[in-house]
Amino acid sequence: MENQNQTVTIEEVKSLAEQLGELGKDPNQTQLSGVIAGSTLIQIAAVNTHGENIIGSAERAVAAWFNEHYPPSVTELNWFETKNGDKTDMSKKIAGDKKTLYKAWSSANNSTKFGRVQEYGAELAKDTLLALIAAMPEDERAEAYLDNNLVDPASQPEEKTDTDSGSGTPSRTRDLYERNVIELGKLYRALNSAENDPVIKAHAKKKELEAVLLHVTNGLKALDAPLEDAELKDYMKSLAKR
Repeated sequence: MENQNQTVTIEEVKSLAEQLGELGKDPNQTQLSGVIAGSTLIQIAAVNTHGENIIGSAERAVAAWFNEHYPPSVTELNWFETKNGDKTDMSKKIAGDKKTLYKAWSSANNSTKFGRVQEYGAELAKDTLLALIAAMPEDERAEAYLDNNLVDPASQPEEKTDTDSGSGTPSRTRDLYERNVIELGKLYRALNSAENDPVIKAHAKKKELEAVLLHVTNGLKALDAPLEDAELKDYMKSLAKR
Protein backbone atom coordinates (compact mmCIF):
# COMPACT_ATOMS: atom_id res chain seq x y z
CA MET A 1 0.00 0.00 0.00
CA GLU A 2 1.29 3.45 -0.90
CA ASN A 3 2.10 6.26 1.53
CA GLN A 4 -0.81 8.65 1.01
CA ASN A 5 1.20 11.58 2.42
CA GLN A 6 3.84 11.41 -0.28
CA THR A 7 4.58 14.70 -2.03
CA VAL A 8 4.52 14.97 -5.80
CA THR A 9 6.42 17.65 -7.67
CA ILE A 10 5.26 19.23 -10.91
CA GLU A 11 8.62 18.29 -12.47
CA GLU A 12 7.98 14.60 -11.76
CA VAL A 13 4.48 14.82 -13.19
CA LYS A 14 5.61 16.68 -16.32
CA SER A 15 8.43 14.21 -16.95
CA LEU A 16 6.14 11.21 -16.56
CA ALA A 17 3.45 12.84 -18.70
CA GLU A 18 5.93 13.47 -21.51
CA GLN A 19 7.19 9.89 -21.43
CA LEU A 20 3.66 8.48 -21.48
CA GLY A 21 2.70 10.80 -24.30
CA GLU A 22 5.63 9.53 -26.38
CA LEU A 23 4.31 5.95 -26.15
CA GLY A 24 1.38 6.76 -28.43
CA LYS A 25 -2.25 5.71 -28.17
CA ASP A 26 -2.16 2.06 -27.06
CA PRO A 27 1.10 1.16 -25.29
CA ASN A 28 1.40 -2.40 -24.00
CA GLN A 29 2.28 -3.63 -20.50
CA THR A 30 6.00 -3.88 -21.25
CA GLN A 31 6.22 -0.35 -22.65
CA LEU A 32 4.26 1.10 -19.75
CA SER A 33 6.26 -0.86 -17.17
CA GLY A 34 9.44 0.65 -18.57
CA VAL A 35 8.12 4.19 -18.23
CA ILE A 36 6.52 3.87 -14.78
CA ALA A 37 9.42 1.96 -13.24
CA GLY A 38 10.26 3.76 -10.01
CA SER A 39 7.11 5.89 -10.11
CA THR A 40 4.48 5.74 -7.39
CA LEU A 41 0.76 5.29 -7.90
CA ILE A 42 0.21 8.87 -6.69
CA GLN A 43 2.65 10.24 -9.28
CA ILE A 44 0.98 8.28 -12.08
CA ALA A 45 -2.49 9.37 -10.99
CA ALA A 46 -1.38 13.01 -10.91
CA VAL A 47 -0.61 12.84 -14.63
CA ASN A 48 -4.37 12.84 -15.29
CA THR A 49 -4.50 16.53 -14.49
CA HIS A 50 -1.62 17.41 -16.81
CA GLY A 51 -3.25 17.69 -20.22
CA GLU A 52 -6.37 16.06 -21.61
CA ASN A 53 -4.42 14.52 -24.48
CA ILE A 54 -2.65 11.97 -22.28
CA ILE A 55 -5.45 11.03 -19.87
CA GLY A 56 -5.99 7.72 -21.69
CA SER A 57 -2.29 6.87 -21.48
CA ALA A 58 -2.20 7.88 -17.82
CA GLU A 59 -5.10 5.56 -17.01
CA ARG A 60 -3.37 2.74 -18.90
CA ALA A 61 -0.26 3.48 -16.83
CA VAL A 62 -2.33 3.18 -13.63
CA ALA A 63 -3.57 -0.19 -14.93
CA ALA A 64 0.01 -1.25 -15.66
CA TRP A 65 0.98 -0.27 -12.11
CA PHE A 66 -1.78 -2.46 -10.67
CA ASN A 67 -0.74 -5.34 -12.96
CA GLU A 68 2.81 -5.03 -11.62
CA HIS A 69 1.74 -4.99 -7.97
CA TYR A 70 -1.11 -7.51 -8.31
CA PRO A 71 0.15 -9.86 -11.06
CA PRO A 72 -2.46 -11.48 -13.34
CA SER A 73 -3.60 -15.00 -12.47
CA VAL A 74 -5.59 -17.56 -14.45
CA THR A 75 -6.80 -19.37 -11.33
CA GLU A 76 -7.61 -16.54 -8.88
CA LEU A 77 -9.79 -13.43 -9.10
CA ASN A 78 -7.79 -10.59 -10.68
CA TRP A 79 -7.86 -6.99 -9.44
CA PHE A 80 -9.47 -5.89 -12.71
CA GLU A 81 -12.32 -8.36 -12.16
CA THR A 82 -13.38 -6.96 -8.78
CA LYS A 83 -16.66 -5.08 -8.36
CA ASN A 84 -17.51 -2.06 -6.25
CA GLY A 85 -18.74 -3.16 -2.85
CA ASP A 86 -17.78 -6.82 -3.12
CA LYS A 87 -16.09 -8.53 -0.17
CA THR A 88 -13.55 -10.66 -2.02
CA ASP A 89 -9.99 -11.09 -0.79
CA MET A 90 -8.69 -9.25 -3.83
CA SER A 91 -10.98 -6.27 -3.21
CA LYS A 92 -9.62 -6.11 0.33
CA LYS A 93 -6.04 -6.31 -0.95
CA ILE A 94 -6.41 -3.38 -3.35
CA ALA A 95 -8.62 -1.28 -1.06
CA GLY A 96 -5.76 0.83 0.28
CA ASP A 97 -4.24 1.57 -3.11
CA LYS A 98 -7.66 2.21 -4.58
CA LYS A 99 -8.33 4.75 -1.80
CA THR A 100 -4.97 6.39 -2.50
CA LEU A 101 -5.79 6.55 -6.20
CA TYR A 102 -9.22 8.09 -5.64
CA LYS A 103 -7.72 10.72 -3.35
CA ALA A 104 -5.06 11.58 -5.95
CA TRP A 105 -7.64 11.80 -8.72
CA SER A 106 -10.01 13.86 -6.56
CA SER A 107 -12.72 13.38 -9.18
CA ALA A 108 -16.50 13.13 -8.98
CA ASN A 109 -16.18 10.23 -11.44
CA ASN A 110 -13.65 8.09 -9.58
CA SER A 111 -15.66 4.88 -10.00
CA THR A 112 -16.08 5.47 -13.73
CA LYS A 113 -12.38 6.22 -14.14
CA PHE A 114 -11.41 3.10 -12.19
CA GLY A 115 -13.78 1.06 -14.35
CA ARG A 116 -11.83 2.20 -17.42
CA VAL A 117 -8.57 1.39 -15.64
CA GLN A 118 -9.83 -2.15 -14.98
CA GLU A 119 -10.66 -2.57 -18.68
CA TYR A 120 -7.15 -1.43 -19.58
CA GLY A 121 -5.75 -3.80 -16.96
CA ALA A 122 -7.52 -6.79 -18.52
CA GLU A 123 -6.32 -5.75 -21.97
CA LEU A 124 -2.71 -5.31 -20.84
CA ALA A 125 -2.77 -8.64 -18.97
CA LYS A 126 -4.01 -10.66 -21.94
CA ASP A 127 -0.59 -11.79 -23.21
CA THR A 128 0.50 -12.79 -19.71
CA LEU A 129 -2.71 -14.77 -19.16
CA LEU A 130 -2.31 -16.55 -22.52
CA ALA A 131 1.27 -17.45 -21.61
CA LEU A 132 0.21 -18.79 -18.22
CA ILE A 133 -2.52 -20.91 -19.82
CA ALA A 134 -0.10 -22.21 -22.46
CA ALA A 135 2.08 -23.53 -19.63
CA MET A 136 -0.79 -25.46 -18.03
CA PRO A 137 -1.41 -29.17 -18.64
CA GLU A 138 -3.22 -29.56 -21.96
CA ASP A 139 -6.37 -31.05 -20.41
CA GLU A 140 -6.79 -27.96 -18.17
CA ARG A 141 -6.40 -25.27 -20.82
CA ALA A 142 -9.90 -25.28 -22.31
CA GLU A 143 -11.48 -24.56 -18.93
CA ALA A 144 -8.86 -21.90 -18.20
CA TYR A 145 -9.59 -20.09 -21.48
CA LEU A 146 -13.31 -20.17 -20.65
CA ASP A 147 -12.83 -18.98 -17.05
CA ASN A 148 -10.72 -16.05 -18.21
CA ASN A 149 -12.92 -15.06 -21.17
CA LEU A 150 -10.13 -15.84 -23.59
CA VAL A 151 -9.96 -17.84 -26.81
CA ASP A 152 -7.24 -20.33 -27.61
CA PRO A 153 -5.12 -18.58 -30.30
CA ALA A 154 -4.69 -21.90 -32.10
CA SER A 155 -8.45 -22.27 -32.57
CA GLN A 156 -9.17 -18.79 -33.95
CA PRO A 157 -10.02 -18.53 -37.65
CA GLU A 158 -7.44 -16.85 -39.83
CA GLU A 159 -8.13 -13.49 -41.44
CA LYS A 160 -9.67 -13.38 -44.90
CA THR A 161 -7.26 -14.09 -47.70
CA ASP A 162 -8.98 -11.91 -50.31
CA THR A 163 -6.71 -9.88 -52.55
CA ASP A 164 -9.38 -7.19 -52.85
CA SER A 165 -12.34 -6.19 -50.71
CA GLY A 166 -14.90 -7.18 -53.30
CA SER A 167 -13.70 -10.70 -53.99
CA GLY A 168 -15.92 -12.33 -51.40
CA THR A 169 -13.24 -14.91 -50.60
CA PRO A 170 -14.26 -16.73 -47.38
CA SER A 171 -11.97 -16.82 -44.38
CA ARG A 172 -9.94 -19.96 -43.76
CA THR A 173 -8.43 -21.59 -40.71
CA ARG A 174 -4.63 -21.71 -40.78
CA ASP A 175 -2.97 -25.11 -40.54
CA LEU A 176 -2.69 -26.07 -36.86
CA TYR A 177 1.08 -26.63 -37.10
CA GLU A 178 1.60 -23.19 -38.62
CA ARG A 179 -0.53 -21.50 -35.96
CA ASN A 180 1.33 -23.24 -33.15
CA VAL A 181 4.72 -22.17 -34.49
CA ILE A 182 3.55 -18.57 -34.99
CA GLU A 183 1.79 -18.19 -31.63
CA LEU A 184 4.49 -19.95 -29.60
CA GLY A 185 7.11 -18.05 -31.58
CA LYS A 186 5.57 -14.73 -30.54
CA LEU A 187 5.64 -15.72 -26.86
CA TYR A 188 9.18 -17.12 -27.15
CA ARG A 189 10.52 -13.95 -28.77
CA ALA A 190 8.74 -11.73 -26.22
CA LEU A 191 10.07 -13.72 -23.25
CA ASN A 192 13.59 -13.81 -24.76
CA SER A 193 13.67 -10.15 -25.72
CA ALA A 194 16.56 -8.15 -24.26
CA GLU A 195 14.09 -5.30 -23.82
CA ASN A 196 11.82 -7.46 -21.65
CA ASP A 197 14.62 -9.10 -19.67
CA PRO A 198 14.79 -6.45 -16.89
CA VAL A 199 10.99 -6.43 -16.69
CA ILE A 200 10.89 -10.20 -16.21
CA LYS A 201 13.71 -10.15 -13.64
CA ALA A 202 11.87 -7.51 -11.59
CA HIS A 203 8.44 -9.12 -12.01
CA ALA A 204 6.67 -10.60 -8.99
CA LYS A 205 5.93 -13.68 -11.15
CA LYS A 206 9.53 -14.03 -12.36
CA LYS A 207 9.67 -17.78 -11.66
CA GLU A 208 6.37 -18.38 -13.43
CA LEU A 209 7.47 -16.44 -16.52
CA GLU A 210 10.76 -18.34 -16.62
CA ALA A 211 8.83 -21.60 -16.36
CA VAL A 212 6.59 -20.51 -19.23
CA LEU A 213 9.67 -19.79 -21.35
CA LEU A 214 10.92 -23.32 -20.71
CA HIS A 215 7.59 -24.82 -21.81
CA VAL A 216 7.40 -22.57 -24.89
CA THR A 217 11.00 -23.47 -25.81
CA ASN A 218 10.23 -27.18 -25.55
CA GLY A 219 7.08 -26.61 -27.61
CA LEU A 220 9.05 -25.01 -30.43
CA LYS A 221 11.63 -27.79 -30.27
CA ALA A 222 8.83 -30.36 -30.56
CA LEU A 223 7.58 -28.48 -33.63
CA ASP A 224 11.12 -28.59 -35.08
CA ALA A 225 11.18 -24.79 -35.31
CA PRO A 226 14.47 -22.83 -35.13
CA LEU A 227 15.23 -21.10 -31.81
CA GLU A 228 17.72 -18.51 -33.05
CA ASP A 229 15.77 -15.24 -33.13
CA ALA A 230 16.45 -14.17 -36.73
CA GLU A 231 15.84 -17.68 -38.07
CA LEU A 232 12.64 -18.08 -36.04
CA LYS A 233 11.37 -14.70 -37.19
CA ASP A 234 11.98 -15.62 -40.84
CA TYR A 235 10.38 -19.05 -40.37
CA MET A 236 7.28 -17.51 -38.78
CA LYS A 237 7.09 -15.00 -41.58
CA SER A 238 7.30 -17.74 -44.23
CA LEU A 239 4.47 -19.67 -42.56
CA ALA A 240 2.31 -16.56 -42.27
CA LYS A 241 2.55 -15.98 -46.03
CA ARG A 242 1.12 -19.40 -46.91
